[in-house]
Amino acid sequence: MKVQLISAAICLLGFAACNNASKSPKELSSAEILEQVGKAPGMNAGNGTFTVQTPEGWSRKDTVISRVEYTFMMAPVQQGSAFQANVNVITQELKSGSSLDKYMEATQQEMQNYFDSYKKLEDGERTVTDVKAKWLKCGYVHRETGTKLNILVTVLVKNNIAYAITLTTLADDLEKYTPALEEILNTFKAK
Repeated sequence: MKVQLISAAICLLGFAACNNASKSPKELSSAEILEQVGKAPGMNAGNGTFTVQTPEGWSRKDTVISRVEYTFMMAPVQQGSAFQANVNVITQELKSGSSLDKYMEATQQEMQNYFDSYKKLEDGERTVTDVKAKWLKCGYVHRETGTKLNILVTVLVKNNIAYAITLTTLADDLEKYTPALEEILNTFKAK
């Protein structure tokens, strides 16, 4: 499960102002990263303020890990794979003076800081149920397992709450699961 959490958690570190003086970000374990994110100001501020439908055949789990409240939507298990593609939603209140653009810039910077193997693939803008959003597609290698992953994170801001909706897949499977992400985004509504 921690492999699936890391990409979502890094999205929120951009405004977490978390520091670990004894280690560089690239030296932190997955557990240490999750612990830092759980302490971020404004974390979980949007809990209970959104609705979303789970794609048919997928499972959903609302859970708390390291003080971060996640909504996980898991794709059906693929035979022969230990990894399960997923979409997760996490929320954070924006700092005063912040914006969607600044949030996404900080997200990309944090990914570069935390992942030696980070590679930006694409980025852009879109709307999610009539709300302006930005998206970032990237790849990285999970340092503890060596698993090559791709993510597509979509962030929208409504009422000063950032909603990070993140698809995480094996490196070669991103396009396979993009239609499910579109279904999720088309049903996502922030209050």
